[in-house]
Amino acid sequence: MDRYFGRQVQYKKKIDIIKQFIFVSVRSVSHTITLLEVPLWADPRKEAELRCHYMRQPHDPALHSVKWYRDTHEIFRYTPQEYETRAFNSTGISVTNSSCNLSACDITVRPERGTAKYTCEVSSEGPRFAVDKRSANMTLAVLPEYDPLITGLPTIVQVGEQALVNCTSDYSIPAADIDWFVDSEPQEDPMITGETHVSGADGDGLRASWRTLHVFPDDYITHRGYLSLRCRATLPTQPPHIRSMSVRLYVASRPHISSYMFSKNNAVAESTSIRFQWEMLVWTLSLLFGRQVPLLVK
Repeated sequence: MDRYFGRQVQYKKKIDIIKQFIFVSVRSVSHTITLLEVPLWADPRKEAELRCHYMRQPHDPALHSVKWYRDTHEIFRYTPQEYETRAFNSTGISVTNSSCNLSACDITVRPERGTAKYTCEVSSEGPRFAVDKRSANMTLAVLPEYDPLITGLPTIVQVGEQALVNCTSDYSIPAADIDWFVDSEPQEDPMITGETHVSGADGDGLRASWRTLHVFPDDYITHRGYLSLRCRATLPTQPPHIRSMSVRLYVASRPHISSYMFSKNNAVAESTSIRFQWEMLVWTLSLLFGRQVPLLVK
């Protein structure tokens, strides 16, 4: 009997320990990230600041560490118990400055080319070492300062003529891709629009781009007296950055079929009338001459 009760006591103690562990596990949540700031666009000429703020939840153990990642590579770690910060620059990304404490960890990096995902990971002390993390993308890019510029636009295009216009996108990183639209229709025929041309890099590595468009007004149907031309400059970033410019190409009015037929009918009617008048004149003279001939004979 004593052995039976002894086993029950041990079993109850084990149950209590398990309950306590479950209770602690449920109540012990991680530090919660309240703010993550990662620039969407990063200028290679400047350093970028990444900010991660967090707060300790009730019953949460002390802060264990804060880690920053670029994609899957750890680039920085803050360990408050050891009063230590450590930068990992072997991945090619350079961490140039940092400021971390129990509620925030901000770092400054020199951005790399392309798009990368930056992650802030905050973990609490044991036994669970609960983790909270958030991520955001940053793309190395210098956005165009101005909208694309359309040049070479004539005042008006006569019927049968053509227009050659050019669209130039401002200096940027990466260089913009340019597309042309006529009355909202994309122009993809290589005979109408060529490829996008890119300039050499300036002192900061920025490049401009341009693309021409041959417009043949006779190939388009319009009753407004003009064609709407739009140039779209797209930076191949994630997400794409788009700027555009629109202009009107005025076209000389074409003769209407109805007007042409009306003019033709008038001309035919006038010609018929003149012919009829000449015929009547000849017939009248003939008649008079025929009447006079017998009198002369007599």
